[in-house]
Amino acid sequence: MTPQDINEFRNEFEALRQQTLMECSDGSCVEDEYEDYPDYLKAIYAEIMPPVKSGIYFSRWDLKNMASQLDESFAIDVRERMFQKFMQWIATPEDMQKVIGVFSELIDAKCDTYREFMEKYPSTKEIFQTKIDKAEKAKKYLHKVYEDFFTM
Repeated sequence: MTPQDINEFRNEFEALRQQTLMECSDGSCVEDEYEDYPDYLKAIYAEIMPPVKSGIYFSRWDLKNMASQLDESFAIDVRERMFQKFMQWIATPEDMQKVIGVFSELIDAKCDTYREFMEKYPSTKEIFQTKIDKAEKAKKYLHKVYEDFFTM
């Protein structure tokens, strides 16, 4: 490719970009940001996955292990995408119950570790009790989502 060809290509590209900007200036070209999973999954992700809200850190390996308990499998990836992959197979209320059960088991296991630390190191009681309280609220939240979206 010669420098003249490259300049021609740049000019054509810039003209096409300008044309697209002019055609889409009224907002008619904005694509719908629809995703393949329901809003309750966004809500669960926002309320359960951040440790500051749930008191529990769900690692990528935790997600992978929880999925394997449900005979599901996916590759290690960004946590949010892994959460989406983990939750995408939910089709029935029974599936959601299974997911809640797996989350609850992991939350309980991590809270047991917090309780163990509280016993060994009494000065950490306030810190870990706050995390346990948040974790209990997270479990209640999962059950609330189930009742709101899966029972009629």
